Amino acid sequence: MSLAGMHLQRTSSIALHQQIAAHMRSGILRGIFPAGTQFLGSREVARELGCSRMVVLTAWELLYAEGYLESTPRGGVKVASVSQFQAVVAVAPVPAAETGAVDHAGPVSQRWRSLLASEYDTNWKSDMAPGAPDISSFPFKEWARLLRQSWQDPDGADCLDLPAAGLPELRQEIANFLGSVRGVVCTPDQVVVTSGTSSALDLISRMILDDGDEVWVEEPGFVEARWALTAAGAKLVPVPVDDRGLCVAEGIARAPNAKLIVVTPSHQYPLGVSMGLERRLELLDWANRNDAWIVEDDYDSEFRHQESMIASLRSLDREQRVIYLGTFSKIMMPSLRLGYIVAPERFVGTFSKGRARIDVHSSGIGQLALAGFMKEGHLLRHLRRMRKVYAERQQALMQAITTLMPDDLHASPAATGLHLVAFFTERMKARMTDQEAARTLKRAGIHVQPLSQNYLERATRPGLVFGYGRLKAEDARRLIAGIAEALGCGQH
Repeated sequence: MSLAGMHLQRTSSIALHQQIAAHMRSGILRGIFPAGTQFLGSREVARELGCSRMVVLTAWELLYAEGYLESTPRGGVKVASVSQFQAVVAVAPVPAAETGAVDHAGPVSQRWRSLLASEYDTNWKSDMAPGAPDISSFPFKEWARLLRQSWQDPDGADCLDLPAAGLPELRQEIANFLGSVRGVVCTPDQVVVTSGTSSALDLISRMILDDGDEVWVEEPGFVEARWALTAAGAKLVPVPVDDRGLCVAEGIARAPNAKLIVVTPSHQYPLGVSMGLERRLELLDWANRNDAWIVEDDYDSEFRHQESMIASLRSLDREQRVIYLGTFSKIMMPSLRLGYIVAPERFVGTFSKGRARIDVHSSGIGQLALAGFMKEGHLLRHLRRMRKVYAERQQALMQAITTLMPDDLHASPAATGLHLVAFFTERMKARMTDQEAARTLKRAGIHVQPLSQNYLERATRPGLVFGYGRLKAEDARRLIAGIAEALGCGQH
């Protein structure tokens, strides 16, 4: 079946892949594309519509997830069995495919309609979810004791009048922690406790940006960060990342009037590279001369796998242009939902007041327990123990990829963090896209994130993102062998 009759609206705020998905979904529900209808290959459809093949594949992946499409034995695409849609066709309203409208968005703004429709697969339950820590070794006994103490004997002032910037004792412990672990020198007054990195970036975006302000974001980059920026009305400007980190000169060329830059310089997500000193100084100099602000997300920097410390961007900042973010979700557990901002002095009062206007403050009991947990040294001991564990898991994963898939994947160890990227070789790129590979693995019960979903523009380097935080070292070889078998590697 051809899609030649469809017209893509390239000036629309609705992404091209969403327009294609809406058109096909409407045709299926109307009966124009009955069950079993087989479509042309992705290359032919892309040629008909005048778009990239990646746009078509992304649209199909969305419809796969919704159950509208299924694959054929030879790798084709067809409409799923009629039993799934008989009831839907009779009662479901027809999507507005001609306008590319997002289904079931409800009465929300156009900005949020687009945001809610964006697809991004994380699956935190997967053993290979990027950034997911192993909580099996966490000192729950000590944590439970401190939580119990916080509930049983909280200070009255802490319960009734917790500052919007966070519990003073916790802000002191965070300042001490950053000084010893990251070499970040700050006072407790500069620390604002948040509900994690996304919460912190949401607050910063709302406080600093006006609608339409340009923001540099890394390409590829952290999708959750882009959501917060988009929700604040920012205009995202993707800036390429190479083996030395963010390409500052390219950012200047693309958006010389940008108001904000969001970077992960110590451990870039997802590529895992570190920003070189020359680039860091270049970025700081440009931000200072152009009255721009830098948000440094110090992603996974605590889990370094070598003795030398990668200095933070903030430690080089002499003009207070850097707003530093951190979280306890990766060090402790994702459900804790506690993080922090280290703000330049001129922003401390503004951020605290803004926090009070938006959601008052984070959990008081959680802050009390965490302050005690850090003061008693449990966090540092847990961090030191897990650094060794994660380093061994990274090494086991690297060895398995090198041994079992040398002609298909190329991976390099990162100096820090809980994930690595395995890039496709030329042979692998000729066989399939990373989206196709991830989809095939998902059907085999293996969840691995495709690198291409972290791009705003066309993906230039296909690959797979392997998280190893929860991957036992002894299981690495078995898992990679399963991936090789599912993808048919070694058979060609």
